[in-house]
Amino acid sequence: MEMEEQHLKVSRTARYFTYGNAGPGILRVWFVLHGYGQLASSVLKRFSSFNPETDFVVAPEGLSRFYWEGFGGKPVASWMTSADRLHEIADYVAYLNQLYQQVSWDLLDKHCRMDRVEVNVLGFSQGTATTARWLADGSVKIDQVIFWAGPLPEDVDWEAAKPIFNASRAVFLLGDQDPFMKFEHFDHHKKKLEELGLNFDFIPFEGAHDIEPDGLDKLWKHLYKESLLT
Repeated sequence: MEMEEQHLKVSRTARYFTYGNAGPGILRVWFVLHGYGQLASSVLKRFSSFNPETDFVVAPEGLSRFYWEGFGGKPVASWMTSADRLHEIADYVAYLNQLYQQVSWDLLDKHCRMDRVEVNVLGFSQGTATTARWLADGSVKIDQVIFWAGPLPEDVDWEAAKPIFNASRAVFLLGDQDPFMKFEHFDHHKKKLEELGLNFDFIPFEGAHDIEPDGLDKLWKHLYKESLLT
């Protein structure tokens, strides 16, 4: 008798972290998606230079956790692996859609409406593919999407997703010392996106594979014409 693969939908608890004082003074909401082998809390610390009175940052954590050193060490998270990948993608897209709605309700309770503020999504490393798949689902409205030091997934129907991404502002960031994502890798994506007619901006910065202050400052200047760092 052959083994059969089965699936069962279950409910589980997801974790996310926030930074900022939710209220009527908020101008921007940021969803920040971490990379492979990170925790949402550690990535969120990179955004401590944001003004908590005007910028509300939400950092969801991937549903899969593991020990970085095999059987011990620091627990870290991942958005997915290649095992049962289509279900893992569907699960995290549904999770992120639900989180978006939850944040909308939470802000509404604090007299802040998501449809009246700028909504940005920043995906770092593995989080870039997660971001692309999430937004390609078309269930949420985003003003600006930032892909930081990560590859775009080949499994997105980019032709169908083009109106979604062109309705927002897309930005790519890449450090000049990144050991994983090289400029030639970005050139491959750039050629593909240009052929599809997707609009985007590219921001190089000095740094490695991390959300570094110089990169954040360059992004802020590009978006808002002023320095983030004081």
